[in-house]
Amino acid sequence: MSLENLTQMEDQLHAIGRKLEADVAGLARHPQQSSLPEWSGADTVVTSDFMYESGGFKTDLIVRTRHARILTWLIFEIRDAFSEFLDATNKYDFYGSLGEAALKHLARHQPEAEDHRPLLRAVFAKAFEYFAYVQEHHDLPPDCPIVLHSHDAEGRQFREGFDASDVADEDE
Repeated sequence: MSLENLTQMEDQLHAIGRKLEADVAGLARHPQQSSLPEWSGADTVVTSDFMYESGGFKTDLIVRTRHARILTWLIFEIRDAFSEFLDATNKYDFYGSLGEAALKHLARHQPEAEDHRPLLRAVFAKAFEYFAYVQEHHDLPPDCPIVLHSHDAEGRQFREGFDASDVADEDE
């Protein structure tokens, strides 16, 4: 990635940050939200339906929030900023990490606040962690080969990633 592209990505992220702080984001709507009003992709779901359960293998990381529409806007904006790097080898960790940032924020701030900006800031901070990684490595980190979806004692979802070095070889 060229220095110019990194600068452009940083400019996009700063523009998103300015929208968040000016609370223009509260009125924002990404063009793709006409077909996907709430985020669903790469095993991460953002929903305003607090009764939502994923089907199939139940591997979705589910963020249930009253701010699903605006959080979806933010995820689309972040996706657009990182589009040059996102692909099938890294999208699950990328979007999953954004979802986990939201879940951690929500777990620490119950009942959920009326103001959406603290939640969005928590997710946006995770995007800047990825930007710092891209600046250093000129790419996004790959997905972990093995990801376990689980719940803590209070029923909150989390993901735990493992790579080949975490799994013992049966021959040893």
